Amino acid sequence: MTRKEKFGSSRAARQHDKAAEPLDIETNSNEGADLPPRRKRHPSSNYKVTKWYYNLLFVLFVSLVGGLFWYGVKFTNQAQ
Repeated sequence: MTRKEKFGSSRAARQHDKAAEPLDIETNSNEGADLPPRRKRHPSSNYKVTKWYYNLLFVLFVSLVGGLFWYGVKFTNQAQ
């Protein structure tokens, strides 16, 4: 099977099949009216991950500053 036979005529065949299907106006017009938006039905958790990431960065920064401060105080007292 050539590439043209495999991919070329399928688009035309799909368009022909779509045109041949009868439209049911009653079911298609009210199909999405009673459904909520996808964003409300499946909310994203990106903001939660971002919040955890920034909180982790903040805790790591505070612990680094605290550790460096403790390290500096520990060795300055021994030098005197």
